[in-house]
Amino acid sequence: MAALSTPSAIGFPVAWPARRQELRCAIAALALVVLSAPPAWTQDVTEPSLKAAFVYNFAKFTEWPPDALPAAAPFMACVLGDGPLGAALTRTVEGRLLSGRTIGVSHPKIDGPLRTCHLLYISNVSSEQLAAILAAVRGAPVLTISDADHFARLGGIAHIFVENGKMRFELNLDLARRSRLLLSSRLLALAALVIDGPSGEVR
Repeated sequence: MAALSTPSAIGFPVAWPARRQELRCAIAALALVVLSAPPAWTQDVTEPSLKAAFVYNFAKFTEWPPDALPAAAPFMACVLGDGPLGAALTRTVEGRLLSGRTIGVSHPKIDGPLRTCHLLYISNVSSEQLAAILAAVRGAPVLTISDADHFARLGGIAHIFVENGKMRFELNLDLARRSRLLLSSRLLALAALVIDGPSGEVR
């Protein structure tokens, strides 16, 4: 397996080792540092599974308003445009608990009921489709995540990207607030950049 850079479970910079045994050791060590990714991820060490761990930990470190997550409601993680990631999420988190709620994984269409998602991962869509998706969930308590260029400046909350061979992420804290989402200080501390203001102020 050739060396390949991939995300950690919460955006902490980590490089994909060249050999499977090294990768397993890296994931096991990372799980100790980053608060308990599900054990299945130390067995399934593909790139989509690591992205799934990244997305799952974003959910773990975000708080939704009570009306968005009633006591008996499942937590819905939605994936648009990334089949392998969607399959990895389904395989590793569907049916598990997140803050006492069962996790469901959905694969909606672009024109589907996106506001019913609590987390929405978007990839491999055109700029026009991305704009339409973000407009559809604007103001709703939906944690939007994408690898699309400049996502956090285009109206998304979390942008994941590769820089110098390492996975990093940017956060739009102002948009998260306006979506009534509370991002953990641990996420903010790990972010490469935090946008905190309606005019794109960086902190």
